[in-house]
Amino acid sequence: METLSAAVNWVVGLGAAVFLPMVMFVIGLIFGMKPGKAFKAGVMLGIAFTAISAINSALLSGTIAPVAQTAMENSGTGLEYIDVGWTPASMIAWAWPLAATVFPLQIVINLIMLAFNWTDTLNVDLWNVWTKIFLAAIAYMATGNLLVAYVVASIFVIAELKLGDFLALDVQKSTGIPDVTCTHSGLANVLPMMPVVWLIDHIPFLKDKTFDAATIQQKIGFLGDPAVIGIVMGLIIGAVGGSGIDGSLKLAIAVASYVIVLPRIAALFSEALMPISNAATNFMKSRFPGRKFYIGLDWPVLTANPAVVTTAVLLIPVTILLAIVLPGNKTLPFGDVANLSAFIIGAAVLFRGDILKTFLVGIPIIVVGLYSSTTIGPLFTDLAMSVGYEFPAGSAAITYFKAGPFIWDVVMAVQGNWMIFVPLTILFVVGFAIMYKCYYLPRKQEAAQQA
Repeated sequence: METLSAAVNWVVGLGAAVFLPMVMFVIGLIFGMKPGKAFKAGVMLGIAFTAISAINSALLSGTIAPVAQTAMENSGTGLEYIDVGWTPASMIAWAWPLAATVFPLQIVINLIMLAFNWTDTLNVDLWNVWTKIFLAAIAYMATGNLLVAYVVASIFVIAELKLGDFLALDVQKSTGIPDVTCTHSGLANVLPMMPVVWLIDHIPFLKDKTFDAATIQQKIGFLGDPAVIGIVMGLIIGAVGGSGIDGSLKLAIAVASYVIVLPRIAALFSEALMPISNAATNFMKSRFPGRKFYIGLDWPVLTANPAVVTTAVLLIPVTILLAIVLPGNKTLPFGDVANLSAFIIGAAVLFRGDILKTFLVGIPIIVVGLYSSTTIGPLFTDLAMSVGYEFPAGSAAITYFKAGPFIWDVVMAVQGNWMIFVPLTILFVVGFAIMYKCYYLPRKQEAAQQA
């Protein structure tokens, strides 16, 4: 076990920008690509991840997030649990003694489901297995039962694969890359909100209307340009954070740069993944005639969808306000205030780039995120202490803002809080049903008619 854990930790420690290109290179060879082309595709994928990471680090984490966090701290709310963000959360998850056992668990489940035709998604985003480790570790901290921990992780692996199946056509429309999908855990945030998604798509004012970047700009002129939206949001965040005139102006340019540059970097994903996608398609067609397979990828591939980036920026001040005013919230959004994009990818994909609709659904998604992270705060703090995590200065309790509704549901079940567990579980089931019947099937029929 120690050898397996050490090997897995070393590979994962390389980071997504190195680990995923290695995986894609091997997959390219399996699918019959020449070594040179497979290598180039893997390198381009690493470049795409590195470029997006650099933009996030320089503009979001380095410039935008500190101002938003200052605004939160200046509110004087005394929120108990500080959000450490996904990076420390992943480190804490991998430090769990049984972390390495979840890695093969995900692979085995995926292969079994493919073999029995229960999914069409091959999840190559193995680096993000840490989210399932996180779920298992929290479940184990709550119950002391290892079987429960593995069951919880397994259920979520299955849920990610089915979300990959149901959203594949929309992911391909967002990215322009055939035969891919997304298997990031952030997609699950939209499941309890599917009744809201359906309702928004049937409101007379919003029904059959599109509010993507191009349409908004056409209706309200230059004010609808994503760059101008970025400028305005930067000025608002700067004013709330007390940055002064010069600081707010610099922040405005930083936000506008983020909104414009990130979707353009996403084109690198297409360059990296198109050759592998084509090779995978030919490979599967020759061996499994009539069978469709999708390559499951991490969420940054969706930054080509303007709603992902623009809506995330629009939601920053909303997140600050909600954290302050929501009764019962104890989470201080901190580490992941700069990473709201992963929160709303499911809504952005379903709405096919509609910024207004994604924003409307993003608000309740943020609300659920605050309450779920408040709920797991004590367990996450205990887990962090058990693996020797060094807490941020001045903080005695921590949490993970993007933990999501699934883990909230699990903790509520363990604690016997049926008032939340029962309706939330029903919402998950209803969410899958709505997604399948009202979105997946019609779009599958639409794709068949266009073929």
